Amino acid sequence: MTTVAYDWVQVVHPDSKDIYFVNPTTGKCLTDKPEQGIIKPNDPNGEWWELWDDANDMPYYYHTTSGQAHWNQPADTPVISLTNTDIRLEQVVPEAGSSVLKRNSRSLDLPSTRSIPPTTAYHHTRSTSDGNNTATPPSPPPPPPPPMMTTTTTTTTTTTNTSPLCIQEESHDSLSAALPNGSMGLFGFRWTRKQSVVSEMGDLAAARQRRLSNFSAFRGKTSSSWKNLVTRTQSSPRNSIAVSTPVSNPEAAAAMHPTKWMDPFSLQAQTEKKPILPTNLQQEITQFAIDGFAQKYFAKHKRGIIFKRQVPMEEMLRWTKESLKQPLIMLNKDLYKDALKCFKLIQIIMGDRPRPRQSTEIEEYQTLLGCGISKGQMRDEIYVQVCKQLNNNPNGQSIRKGWEILCVISVTFPPSKNLESYLNNFVDQSTHVTQNQVDVISQYVSTRLKRICARGAKGKVLTAAEIERAKEAPFKPSIFGEDLELIISLPSHCDNGLKIPKIVPFLADAVLKMNGLQSEGIFRVPGDAEEVTDLRVRIENGNYDSSGITDPNVPASLLKYWLRDLEKPLIPTELYDECVKFAENSDEAIAIVNALPDLNRRIVMYMIASVQEFNREEVTQYTRMNVNNLAMVFAPNFLRCPSDSLTTVFQNSKYEQAFVRTLINDMQTEKESCAYGDEAPLAKKRCSDD
Repeated sequence: MTTVAYDWVQVVHPDSKDIYFVNPTTGKCLTDKPEQGIIKPNDPNGEWWELWDDANDMPYYYHTTSGQAHWNQPADTPVISLTNTDIRLEQVVPEAGSSVLKRNSRSLDLPSTRSIPPTTAYHHTRSTSDGNNTATPPSPPPPPPPPMMTTTTTTTTTTTNTSPLCIQEESHDSLSAALPNGSMGLFGFRWTRKQSVVSEMGDLAAARQRRLSNFSAFRGKTSSSWKNLVTRTQSSPRNSIAVSTPVSNPEAAAAMHPTKWMDPFSLQAQTEKKPILPTNLQQEITQFAIDGFAQKYFAKHKRGIIFKRQVPMEEMLRWTKESLKQPLIMLNKDLYKDALKCFKLIQIIMGDRPRPRQSTEIEEYQTLLGCGISKGQMRDEIYVQVCKQLNNNPNGQSIRKGWEILCVISVTFPPSKNLESYLNNFVDQSTHVTQNQVDVISQYVSTRLKRICARGAKGKVLTAAEIERAKEAPFKPSIFGEDLELIISLPSHCDNGLKIPKIVPFLADAVLKMNGLQSEGIFRVPGDAEEVTDLRVRIENGNYDSSGITDPNVPASLLKYWLRDLEKPLIPTELYDECVKFAENSDEAIAIVNALPDLNRRIVMYMIASVQEFNREEVTQYTRMNVNNLAMVFAPNFLRCPSDSLTTVFQNSKYEQAFVRTLINDMQTEKESCAYGDEAPLAKKRCSDD
């Protein structure tokens, strides 16, 4: 291989044809032609680039014209080494409302030195609550080279190679090629280009700040954590690593300090729009991770006494009535017993194994959930075990029970980032299966998986009532965590003539009936967790009855939870900036409320009218909740900061509270007209003498 070294390399974006100048040694990237140094011009016939893949910790090679990408170094041809540059590969920006997800590798995303208006996309951050157990399996051998890929517009074109590690482009089973013995792929379904992980990256965007992978290979790392702490020179070997000199930047540190004021409306101007790779190359590079996943993370099962032979992956991931001999995924040794115990519990729940005496299904569910909540590494193992028992299962009742398990665990804890795309594809493959109503259940599970991956694991095991509720949720839609339009369409959750969901006036009135006006810390002090859960299950089952509950903090806590858990914020994201900008302008704030959709506006006005009852002087002397305290506890229920920057969230919280405080002080509204009025109510400004 010939490695070309220049002061500057002219790089042409394959799609936009924009020209950039990259210094392979320093990693600097310019959009203007440098004045000094030797420049290597772009080859119109194409050239080979050496890029770095963090996931496999090794370089790969991409040809700019043919679109070929593989691990092997091209022989007898010049290669432009870009592994030492600050080049990034970024997903194609999804549709509005979703976020940009950066791949865990270096490749093409060239930062511009010119100021370009940004395209911002927001998403919710993901929970980092994983178990503390870290797997430390023996170091695996280097990953196998990926198939040679040719990106063409003709679907019949194939790439042939004498190497057994190459694959034809027309193959619809790229995962099977990476599995031993020509497996049909993970859990028996085929991977096509349309089923690539890239097609689901919009849904995975919420995983950007989620917990790290449960697999040991990614434990303690991010895409840039330790790699940013080392430097490599162009002449040094790949494994030669030197610690870089710490960089002192007092200005950046001062700017990021949480107590330093920052204009939230100028944050977008600080980001530059970055060019990205074409979609076809992005798909091919992402496919590397798909093909190597099974070999990298699934344990190798062997059988035989003298001559042990490896069990084919397809067989290992197929339903069985036998016990497991070892986990399906590489785990710590101290988790082996837990993995085998969980598999037995899954078999018992699905009816594939007799239930022991003095054991109930609820207890088995709670043991399974407790293991997944407390031990982060076990989550993927549990998901894969359930999928294994659903794959080629001959018993229809067992299949139904298996999908019920997915319903329960998908509202309790998420899979790891690495397993997420596989799990989503497995679930999506069943959306057309009508037997045992699998199509309905799988669609529900698909929705729950996206949601739990965005929000993270629960902190406690579900109660018996919550487990039963989760099992029947696909056929009885919940009013928690759903869209307002869906909730208002459910007959059991909306009285005749009521223009807002029944839960809002029910809980607000329950707080008053339980003497909430004289309860110190109302809306601030949380209610008993078990009583809140019990009341929630009652309401979800259509039983609007608060009998037996005397603490006003219980309905108050549930009311705040319902508002905060809505699929979309009560005040839509597109109006968030306006709310922050005019937080203390009563006229503009009221105008924003009147600009809301009718259902959202009615609920906001009803809630403000309810909160205003607690802002009277004769009430605050008992509750110790003045307007500032009320605004603080209700602001997160009305507004959600769409930014993923903690600094922005921190800075904007005071504006969110100011906006809600302005509405409490200055907006005039009536609860009755908001709840039952036929005409769309409009908020007005209070008179000065009110």
